[in-house]
Amino acid sequence: MEIPVEKPVLYERCRNCDRRAYQQAKERYEHQRNGLEKKYKAKTVEFDTMIVVLWWYVIVTTIFAAIRSETFLGDFTVFVDTVWNGICQSGKWIVDVGNALAQAGDRIPNETMAIVAHWLLFIIVIVGAAVAVGVLMVIGEKKVTKVYRENCWDVISVGEAVTSVALVVYFGDWIKAFVKLNLVVLLLLVQAVYVGIRAYVKGCKRARGYY
Repeated sequence: MEIPVEKPVLYERCRNCDRRAYQQAKERYEHQRNGLEKKYKAKTVEFDTMIVVLWWYVIVTTIFAAIRSETFLGDFTVFVDTVWNGICQSGKWIVDVGNALAQAGDRIPNETMAIVAHWLLFIIVIVGAAVAVGVLMVIGEKKVTKVYRENCWDVISVGEAVTSVALVVYFGDWIKAFVKLNLVVLLLLVQAVYVGIRAYVKGCKRARGYY
């Protein structure tokens, strides 16, 4: 009488061996990948730190050079004085308008009511003008920020801005010899042209399906 004996099948042993080899290879791969990821993150942090330090050095040296540059400092002072005088003149004009409109309350026969109406109209005009200017400034700032973020929010724009300022600061005398324009105004015009070009180029790319 023959008794059946279960014999191990060769392919089962090979499959177990393959599974063990696969697990070992996977563990080695995971270990190497984790090590490489740590090294990559460390290198990235070092590179970002170096870039930040370089940009900080460029910005600080440019600011110091701008302070020492008589041409740029003079144009900057003139620009600030012009803006401040414009704000003061606008405020004076608004006050004059408020006073002119407030005189309508002086026509009231009752003296107390006339005084109340006069100052009430004056306050309404001043507050209304301040609110209108504030709203316009907020709307303009949001639109400019939106355009800049959508089209120019990258390292290239930072490089362009720093380079423009450095050129104006270091070569302000030569630039003034060819362009009879305030250097600060020139910087603002260059930045506006740059943003317009970037927005136009990106708009063309969007129209062609690149984004």
